[in-house]
Amino acid sequence: MFFLKDLPSAEMIEGVTANVPEVSPPRVLSVLTRLRAASVLMRDGEAYLRGHGLSQTQFLALMMIMREPERTSLSAVEIATRLDVSKPVLSKVLASLIDKGLIAPAAKQPADRRQKQLCLTAEGTRRFADILPGYFRILHAADL
Repeated sequence: MFFLKDLPSAEMIEGVTANVPEVSPPRVLSVLTRLRAASVLMRDGEAYLRGHGLSQTQFLALMMIMREPERTSLSAVEIATRLDVSKPVLSKVLASLIDKGLIAPAAKQPADRRQKQLCLTAEGTRRFADILPGYFRILHAADL
C-alpha cells in the first residue's frame, strides 16, 4: 500500500531534485500519482472482496485454480509459485478456503502426497463466478 494521501507539488519535487540531474521531477510526480491510484484501487478491491467474505489472497488463490483451462486442480506448490506469498501464509489461506467449503482435495490425487491436488468445490466455483464480474468492474474503473 502507498499511504501518501496528499502528493507533493511539482515545485517541491523540483526543489528537492534541483541538484540531481538524472531525476526528472515530472516523472517522479507521475510515478507518485500512479502509486496513489494503485493504492486506492487495492483498497477498493479489498473492500469489495471483504464484502463477499474473502481476502485478496483467498480470492487470488481461487483465481489461480480457475484460470488453468486444461486443469481443474493445482497443488499448493503450484499455487505458491503463482502468488507472491510465503508458504506459511498460503497454508493458512488454503486452510481457510477449505473451511469455507470453497476448495477441497481433488478426487484424483498423484502418488506423491506432497503434490496433493486442490480444486474448487461447486460452491467455490459459484462464488467465484458471482464475484469476478464486480471485481473486473472495479479494475475497469481504475484511474491508472
